[in-house]
Amino acid sequence: MLYQRILTAIPLAALVVWIIFFQPTSVFFYLVLFIVLISAYEWAKLSGIQNAFVKGMFAAVVAALTWSMGNYVPVVTDWAIYISVMWWFSITYYLKTAKPKSASSDLKLDKLFIAFLVLPAAALAMQKTHSMHQGADWLFYALSLVWVADIGAYFSGKRFGKNKLAPHISPGKTKEGLFGAVVLTSLYTLLASYYFGIATEVAFLLVLLSIIVTFISVSGDLYFSFLKREAGLKDSGNILPGHGGMLDRVDSVLAAMPVFFVGFNWWIVPNIL
Repeated sequence: MLYQRILTAIPLAALVVWIIFFQPTSVFFYLVLFIVLISAYEWAKLSGIQNAFVKGMFAAVVAALTWSMGNYVPVVTDWAIYISVMWWFSITYYLKTAKPKSASSDLKLDKLFIAFLVLPAAALAMQKTHSMHQGADWLFYALSLVWVADIGAYFSGKRFGKNKLAPHISPGKTKEGLFGAVVLTSLYTLLASYYFGIATEVAFLLVLLSIIVTFISVSGDLYFSFLKREAGLKDSGNILPGHGGMLDRVDSVLAAMPVFFVGFNWWIVPNIL
């Protein structure tokens, strides 16, 4: 399984890095739209839609909406991102005590509605980040922040984990793992601050933002674990050998990117221009 995961991850990572650093935002956005399309298809399945054609139509509508917002309605784009941020903070509080309902394949319209909020907002946050000055560098930092958090949580939880973070949703996640994620992302952000050449007080704000993004990225992981438990599924799909579905890979990113974009533009951009 580990060997298969590595074989899948290496070419995917290489493709993503190449598009982020060597392609314009328009090309990068098409990659993101493809991810949105697959994610929406899997989301429809988690929400109880069984018919493949209906899942495909739902995915096409979500992707088309994302494309339209990204190209023609920038004002709506900003509001979509802000509303998504508020929703992720709200769901983070809810997940502290949430208990998934018994697994069911019934149609869940409320979860379908949330897809129209979460998927476009994350995609548009990445598009707008990539288009900024040094956007490719900042976008890679934001994405790698999620990856670093995963690494820190895994090793810290494996070594020190005792206290469950959300036992009803994901028994394997621990508070010690979350602490390890915060420590590692903070250290990583200090290195990133040196790379970007930002002042000490701005570096402090960036570390604070990285801590918030780390917490929200964990919420993204937990939320999709919550959806899968209520749907009675182990993985969101099987498109990525060794990894499961697309949502299994981008769950944390979907939560983290809108929060990073808003925090970055409120706290960091005014101090580095």
